[in-house]
Amino acid sequence: MDHDRSEQVRFRVFWLIFTAIHLFHLSSATSNLGNHSDLLALLAFKDGITQDPLHIMKSWNDSLHFCKWAGVTCNLHANQRVTLLNLESQRLAGTLSPYIGNLTFLSTINLQNNSFHGEIPQEIGRLTRLQDLRLTDNSIGGKIPFNLTNCMDLITLNLSSNNISGYIPDQLSSLSNIQILGLGRNFLTGSIPPWLGNFSSLFNLSLLHKIVSKEAYLMTLDGYVA
Repeated sequence: MDHDRSEQVRFRVFWLIFTAIHLFHLSSATSNLGNHSDLLALLAFKDGITQDPLHIMKSWNDSLHFCKWAGVTCNLHANQRVTLLNLESQRLAGTLSPYIGNLTFLSTINLQNNSFHGEIPQEIGRLTRLQDLRLTDNSIGGKIPFNLTNCMDLITLNLSSNNISGYIPDQLSSLSNIQILGLGRNFLTGSIPPWLGNFSSLFNLSLLHKIVSKEAYLMTLDGYVA
């Protein structure tokens, strides 16, 4: 019986080791797939750049890991997923690739003060970890994507000083964590959504002088709605 018990112990130890090795390789494979997905998404973003006078995109090549590319920050864990894309004031021009929605670990997108045009990709709504979206001072048109409501952790949404038109989508009313909301200096129409008053964390609101309705003109300055 001692022999049988010893064999059972050996089998259990072998099975635990086998399972641990299998899970390790599975985790590594999953991480590598994520890394490859982030790489392809960044390359698609680069393909959308049509002007780069400061040669910021020059570092975006095979000689460096993408976590070391200009404007790209990754997490410190072994999976090295892209968490921050910061290319503010780099004089870039182009359109925003829909593949940006594949950077699923992004918490911050800061593309302020450039010359991006086209529309905000609906795919940004896939970024459920996104907390900070800053696209101020570009030439972006189209409408505000209604599926930004999927980005439930958004704290900053700043789209001011663009060419965005249409109404403020009622779907955004679910973004209860918003602290900074900038939509001013666009071409938005319609009335001020009453649900803005429910944003208890909101301390900075900009809707300056270009939200127009037949009933009233709205003037907002320094977060104060007059």
